[in-house]
Amino acid sequence: MEKWDANWIWVNDSLRRNNQYIEARGSFELQTSPDSALLRITANQEYVLFVNGSEIGRGPSPCDNDWQYYDVYDVADKLLPGRNVVAVLAYNFGTDSIVTGQRQGPGGLLCQIDLKTDPSVEESFCAAATGTDWKCRVSPRWRPDSIRMHMWGGYREIYLADREDGWDLPEYDDSDWMPAAVVAGANEAESPWPRLLAREIPHLKKSWLRPVAVVGEQAYLGAIANADSVLEGAGHPDLMFVDASVPGSYPNATYDFGTEVVGYPELELEAPEGGVAHLFYGEGLELELTDTFVLKKGSNRVRSFGRRAFRFMKLALQGTPAPVEVRSVNMKSVHYPYPEHGSFACSDERLNRIWEVGKYTAIVNSQEHFEDCPYREGALWVADAVVMARVVYQAFGDLALVRKSLLQIARIQNEDGSIPGTGPESNGFMLPDFCAHWLFGVKEYVDYSGDDKFLAELWPSVSRLEAWFQAQEDEEGLFANADRDGWWCFIDWSDDIERKDKVAAISCYYYKFLLTVAQLARRMGEEERAQALETKAIRLRLTIRSRMRLPESPLFADSLSADGLSASLTAQTNFVAAWCGIMEPEEAKCFIEDFYLAGKLPPIKGAFFYHIVLETLFAYSYREEALKEIRYFWGAMLDRGATTWWETFDPSLPECTVPSPYLGHTPTYMQASIPVSFSHGWGASPTYLLTREMLGIDTSRLGEDRVALRPAAAGGLTWAKGTIPTPRGDIEAFWSETDGGQFAFEARLPAGLSWSAGQSFAPIETAEQDDGGTVVTGMFTVTQSDYSCV
Repeated sequence: MEKWDANWIWVNDSLRRNNQYIEARGSFELQTSPDSALLRITANQEYVLFVNGSEIGRGPSPCDNDWQYYDVYDVADKLLPGRNVVAVLAYNFGTDSIVTGQRQGPGGLLCQIDLKTDPSVEESFCAAATGTDWKCRVSPRWRPDSIRMHMWGGYREIYLADREDGWDLPEYDDSDWMPAAVVAGANEAESPWPRLLAREIPHLKKSWLRPVAVVGEQAYLGAIANADSVLEGAGHPDLMFVDASVPGSYPNATYDFGTEVVGYPELELEAPEGGVAHLFYGEGLELELTDTFVLKKGSNRVRSFGRRAFRFMKLALQGTPAPVEVRSVNMKSVHYPYPEHGSFACSDERLNRIWEVGKYTAIVNSQEHFEDCPYREGALWVADAVVMARVVYQAFGDLALVRKSLLQIARIQNEDGSIPGTGPESNGFMLPDFCAHWLFGVKEYVDYSGDDKFLAELWPSVSRLEAWFQAQEDEEGLFANADRDGWWCFIDWSDDIERKDKVAAISCYYYKFLLTVAQLARRMGEEERAQALETKAIRLRLTIRSRMRLPESPLFADSLSADGLSASLTAQTNFVAAWCGIMEPEEAKCFIEDFYLAGKLPPIKGAFFYHIVLETLFAYSYREEALKEIRYFWGAMLDRGATTWWETFDPSLPECTVPSPYLGHTPTYMQASIPVSFSHGWGASPTYLLTREMLGIDTSRLGEDRVALRPAAAGGLTWAKGTIPTPRGDIEAFWSETDGGQFAFEARLPAGLSWSAGQSFAPIETAEQDDGGTVVTGMFTVTQSDYSCV
C-alpha cells in the first residue's frame, strides 16, 4: 500500500452544499530543482490540477467511494527553486437525487507530492500534502443555485468570468482564505473513502476539434457576422462579430461538429463591455441550454467544467453593450486512447460505413469506463460493456478498459451475491439477465487475454454470483420471481415480451451461466465442481424444454406463471433459447425460417438485442440473412443521418423520425425525463461481426495463442480486407473472388500464433516470414460456411 501523509480536505461544514466548486492551494519551498516529483491526487468527484499556474490534468476515474481511484503525475519539470504552489479546483455533486445512483458521497480532496532532490538517495520525501495547512475557499466563479440538466445527470453551469482572480498562480495572495477542513485520513477504515487504488488505465486521449458547418443563424433583433469564420479549415479573412446591444436581442449561431463529440467546449471572446454567452447542446437539433458564461470586460477564455456530449451546439449572446468578437469555438475531445489502426473494408460501401460508425460509436463511449451513452448519464452498464468489449477484441486489441470495467462491476457486487446492472458506484439497479451477461463478459475476456490472474481475482465474485443464482431457483430449478418489485427484467427494449414469474429468457441465460462457470471452474482446476455444474445445467435444460416450450412447436413462451404459459411469443425469447443452446439445431432452424424470417413475430427495435440475433444467424449459417438485417437496420439509421448508433430504432416509422422523447423508438417515449440516446455502444455489434464472420478472423481464443480462419463470402460481396490489432501483433487478411468463382484468401499472422481453418476454407500453403510470423493462403467457396450450434 502506498504511504500517504495527506488527509482528505474540503471547506468547513457550514459552507458545504450541493453543486459545489472549491479551490484549494498548498505551497512548499525548494532549494534546487528536484530530480523527480510524483504528485498523487484524487477528489470526490472531480478535480482540475495546476502546478505553478500550469494546468496538469483532471480526474479521477469515476468510481465507488469504497474503491477510490487516484492519479499520479510527474511534475518535476514544473517545479523551480523557491516557492512552489499546487492549486486544485474540485467539484462535488452533493446529495441531490440521481437516477443511476452516481456521484455519491461528500466532497473531498486528497493530494500529495513526493520529491527526490538527490539522485543518489533512493527514498523520496513528502514536500506537500493536503491538510489544515492548505488554504481553501468556495469558488466565486460558479453560481451554486443553478438547476439540474435532467435527473440522470448533473447541474447546468453559470460561470462568472468577472470573478476570475488568478487564484491558481503562484504569486496569488491567499492570506485571507480559510484553512482547509480535514474530512478524513487517507486509507482510514472509517473514512468515506476507505480504500485508494492507483489508476488502472492510461489517461484519456485529448484532441482539439472545431465545428464543421453552420446549420442555423438568427439575428433576433441583434446582429451577427462571419459565423462561419470559426469552422474547421475556414480560412475566413474576417472574425466573427455578435452584437446584442439592442434591448431584448438574442443573436445566435448553431454549429454542427459533424458527429457526436465528447469533451469540453471552449470559447475565446473579446467583449469590450462584457455580456452573457449561452451554450446549448444536443445530439439532435433539440438543443438544451446548459452553460452560461457571464463575460468580463476584455478578453475571455471560458470552457465548461463538466463534460459535454453533443453533435450540435448553439452559441447565443445577450446583453452585450458593445459588439463581441468571437475568436474561436473549440472542443477538447476526450476518449480512451485506443490504437486506432484496426480496419475493415469490402466491396459494399454501405457495410464499410456501418463498420466505421460502429467503431466510432465504441470509441466515444469508451471513456474512463465503457459508457452506455456519454450524453445522458455516462454510466457503466454491464450488457453495454460486454458488447463493446467484443468490438475492442476485433477492432482495437487493447485490454485495459475491458479489464477495468469488469473489475469495477465486481467491486460493487451486492451482499447477496448479485451483480448490479450498472456502475461504477453501488446502486439498486437489479437486472437479473445482466448478472449473467457480466459472467459471459468475464469468460470472453479470459479467453481473449489468457489472464488467469484476473480470473483468480474475480473467482470469489463468480462463486457468490453462482450462489445467488441458485437461491433464485424454484423446486424444478427454473429461475423464479423474475418480475419481483425493484427488479428490472430487461432482456430487450420491448413491451412485447411478457415478464411474469418464470421468464424463459432468464432461465435460458441461467443455463448458459452454469455451463460458463463450469468452463471457468475447469480452468481453475476445480474439475469436480465443473462436472457438477454441467450435470445441473443438463437438468435445467430438460426442465426448460419440458415446461416452457409450446407443444408440437419449436417455440418457447415468454414466461410461465400460476396461470400457465404466457400467450406472448417473441423473437427475443426464442433467439435467447437458440443462442444459449436450449433449442436443438433443427428447432432453431425451424424457428428462424418459419417464424422469424417469415415475419410472424413482433419486430425487434433494439440495437442491443440484435447482437444475439446476428450471432445466432451467423452460427447457423444464415449469413445472407444476417447481412440483410445489418444493411436494413443499421443502413436505415445511416439513411436518417446517424453518425453514431442509436439506443433504439424502429425502421418502420416514417423516414423523417429519429430517436427523441416524442417520436417513438423506445418503450419510454413521451417521457421527457428520459432522453433517448443517439450514441449507444451496445449497437456496435456489426463491427465485430463483419470482421469475425465475413473477413473470417476470429480472435476470441487469442489467450491460447490461436486464431480461427473462417472467411465467408455472402450477400454479393466480391472482396474483403482488414487489419485486426491484437496484443500479439497485427493480423492482416484479404480475400477476393477469382475467375473460377472461388475466393482466394490470405492472412498474415504475427509470430507465436497458431491457427485453425473452417471446413469451407482449404489452406493451400503456409510460409514463415522473416519476423517469425506466418502467411496462410487458400481457397474457399461461396456455398455454406461452417455450421455450429451456439
